[in-house]
Amino acid sequence: MANNVRSLPYCLSTTQTPSRSPSQLVRDANKHHIPFKTPPNFQPSPFTREFIQSLGNKLAIETLQETARKLEEKVRVQINGTNMEPLSLLELIDDIERLGLSFKFEEDINKALLRIVSIENFEDRTGKSLHETALLFGVLRRHGFDVSQDIFMRFKDEEGKFKAEISNDVEGMLSLYEASYLSLEGESVWEENAFSRTHLMNLMKEGLMDAKMTEKVRHVLEELPYHRSGFKLMAKQYIDRYDKIEPHNLLLLELAKLDFNMEQSSYQNELKELSRWWWDIGLSSNLKFARDRLVEFYIWSLAMFPEPHLAMCHKELTKVGQLLTVLDDVYDIYGTLDELELFTHAIESWNVNSINTLPDYMILCFLAIYNTVNGMAYDIFKERGIICLPYLTKSWSDLCKAYLQEAKWFYNKIIPPFNEYLQNARISVTTGVVLTHSYFLVSKEITKPGLHSLTIHHDLLSSSSTIVRLTNDLATSMDEIERGETSNSIISYMHETSLPEEDAREYFKTLIDKEWKNLNKYLVMNSIFPKSFVQVAINFARGSHYIYHYGDGVGRQNNTIKSRIESMLVYPFHLMCHDDVEKKKF
Repeated sequence: MANNVRSLPYCLSTTQTPSRSPSQLVRDANKHHIPFKTPPNFQPSPFTREFIQSLGNKLAIETLQETARKLEEKVRVQINGTNMEPLSLLELIDDIERLGLSFKFEEDINKALLRIVSIENFEDRTGKSLHETALLFGVLRRHGFDVSQDIFMRFKDEEGKFKAEISNDVEGMLSLYEASYLSLEGESVWEENAFSRTHLMNLMKEGLMDAKMTEKVRHVLEELPYHRSGFKLMAKQYIDRYDKIEPHNLLLLELAKLDFNMEQSSYQNELKELSRWWWDIGLSSNLKFARDRLVEFYIWSLAMFPEPHLAMCHKELTKVGQLLTVLDDVYDIYGTLDELELFTHAIESWNVNSINTLPDYMILCFLAIYNTVNGMAYDIFKERGIICLPYLTKSWSDLCKAYLQEAKWFYNKIIPPFNEYLQNARISVTTGVVLTHSYFLVSKEITKPGLHSLTIHHDLLSSSSTIVRLTNDLATSMDEIERGETSNSIISYMHETSLPEEDAREYFKTLIDKEWKNLNKYLVMNSIFPKSFVQVAINFARGSHYIYHYGDGVGRQNNTIKSRIESMLVYPFHLMCHDDVEKKKF
């Protein structure tokens, strides 16, 4: 796809020019009347234009690539070795994935897993330990193998409960805890989540583990479960921890560090290009009420598209994410109801002439969206011959109508019933826009059933939307309550049930768990969508957990999310010299 940087407003050269000049639009854009709502105290982005443009590792990429190729071949030999025990092979595969290297070895990993499942009665054989069994269950499900939960039967008593003696198996409990997050609706393996968590916490309290194991258990229980985390975003932390484990695979560790440094250099270059785009379209300098969250949405795009070859997707979805943030602020805090009605109509008609009805600040916002989306549709058609603009514009139209509904609830002081709120919120959380654009970016084959499923908000999209919505509201609800918000899931649920906020939050966690069980089924079943898109839809939900797990990672960043973003973008690993790497053996 062409990496075009377009300045606003490119469309005015070929369409009717508005009665106000572009200079007047810019000059008057911030002279709006009193905002529709009390503006939140959004912090300025800590990742300024100057910060982004200063990024640069100055790596000798060609030399690093050659070293990486040699290390990859050594790792590949080990994966494909026929003399490795199943447990050792599973642990190697698990480490490769957690270190962020799985995309280098996809074919090798699949072949290795096929070798394991081809072993006669492999489910019974792997009953040697709970750790091996749970690890097998988790790794196979992540890779789309429909392994049965019956694999755990040998560890249960006649009543179907886990035998008491396994509760002291710390490694087994950890693997069981992680594996439980891959359960499907109706499977009893999910019940082992609470079982394993409880016993691990008790073991910590009783001091029955050494310091290293205690720290490992504490980290697993406090952090996001691996299956719900942005795999690529967590690789940096796993590399740091893996480096401290003895013994460890030194060449695998060095490959992970080297690969991270090379990808970090790519991320820096992509962000610099995006920063120039964001500066050129002028919204950050002219719409002062809106959030500048370019870097945060770039990080979310890395969660959605962790594959290194999808740099174009990183850039396009970051643009979409930043424009969605501005649009959200227009509807949520700045526009009057009359103005929002006009803007919604303009987006629905997708006609540049409609800008003559809009106030100045909305003209800038409309043209930014119009130009960016049209440009993306043009590039997709030019390179692949796919007409996607009607589907892209419909997703924006549906979003604006959902935003407008929330504005009407606020204006009329209506607290909607919880289910009514959630039905609208599945759209207003932007999943439809994000995943519709993603579908055309990653799907090699575009089908009519797939397109139809996009427009009706398919079950896959619905579960992803619900997770994103609820994780967002769990992190941002207090700020919204303070400024008099009425359309918020927690507010609606508390108003409907008369339950306290703490109960509402616990209920939402059960809803999130339920939607994850639904998403998990798409890992092991055929879908109307290609596997590449299914993974993106699941990764979108993972990105929301990463962004909102430590608080509001978009509205009010805290030091935790800030430092993690910086670790992804700024700080490379120290590498061994080339000769030392060559001398090391597995």
